[in-house]
Amino acid sequence: MMLPTRFEHFTIISYIIWGYTMKTTLRFLAGLVCTFMLLGGCGGQKKIEPVAVGEMEMYKDPAVGFQIQHPKGWVVNAQVGRAAFYNAAEVDKKFLDPTGAGTIGVEIAVTVTKSPNPVDAIKKWREERTAEFYQLQADQVVTVAGKEATKTAFSANYGNKNVINGHHIFIPVDSTLYDLSFAGFGDHYNAYAAVFDATLKSFQLPKAPEKGRDETLPSETFAEYDAKMFTFQYPDNFNFTNPPKGKNEIVAGFRSDKRQDCNILFDVFGAQGLSLEKVFDQNRGRYKGATAGKATVGGQPAMTVTLSATKDVERRVYFTVKNDKVVRITMDWFKPQRTEYLAAYEKVISSIKFK
Repeated sequence: MMLPTRFEHFTIISYIIWGYTMKTTLRFLAGLVCTFMLLGGCGGQKKIEPVAVGEMEMYKDPAVGFQIQHPKGWVVNAQVGRAAFYNAAEVDKKFLDPTGAGTIGVEIAVTVTKSPNPVDAIKKWREERTAEFYQLQADQVVTVAGKEATKTAFSANYGNKNVINGHHIFIPVDSTLYDLSFAGFGDHYNAYAAVFDATLKSFQLPKAPEKGRDETLPSETFAEYDAKMFTFQYPDNFNFTNPPKGKNEIVAGFRSDKRQDCNILFDVFGAQGLSLEKVFDQNRGRYKGATAGKATVGGQPAMTVTLSATKDVERRVYFTVKNDKVVRITMDWFKPQRTEYLAAYEKVISSIKFK
């Protein structure tokens, strides 16, 4: 076996040095590229632009009675005393398990809990979050829905870039604590700041019943609803229902929170080129024993049928045609309260505005 010459030694060493230099250079370039990526967005993610406040819709708790608006089209997870809204599907899974599967996004939630001392409940929340290594900022006093409230900002790092930023708004009212939370993963929190503010401003506490007033009657306070093709107002003690849409283009249902037999239903379907009179003639046969009438809906001529739906419930159905769409409005009321319900329903009809 022949030993390498001095020249061959030199050549081998040169290759080693060259290889090491190239490796170091590549590492340097990779680091430089990573730095530029970080400047443009961590991990190659682009910076999230601020999200504008778009069309909103109202949510009303069916039992507690609080109301809050959220962006239209958001995912709604709700039960009595709690409602959560997410900007996309699967975001709820990510908030449930920040290190698991799911979609990164934002959450708005309202949680109502009964507590003999709501202020102590807020302190306990801080203690529990501190024990979980949340980063909490100092409490701020704010005013929400006319009540003094406490705002607490937080940050929770679950590792592997799973960081949730957000804030809670605690509103103590008698023996009840309203907890409004606004949170987002990473930069999503700041990007949705305007949406969070608009949602918070829309929050309404349950209204105390008027003394001496029959709680089964429609409220004298009305809320606004946007049905895309038109807007209208309805008594704010009526809750949303989920009627089947079927082949209709738009369906919106509302029911008295005290009477299951008092309802308002809007449904919209194609007129197929037919006039109001033709549409009415095609549909009136479905309402046996009905009395026909005329009205105006949103400035448009309308035709009505009034009949007995059951022994104790009366019904009136409005038909009008706008832009080749039939708008049908069905209203049910308890017969002994006919005068009061019809007065409220007339306000609903007169509030309709077509776009």
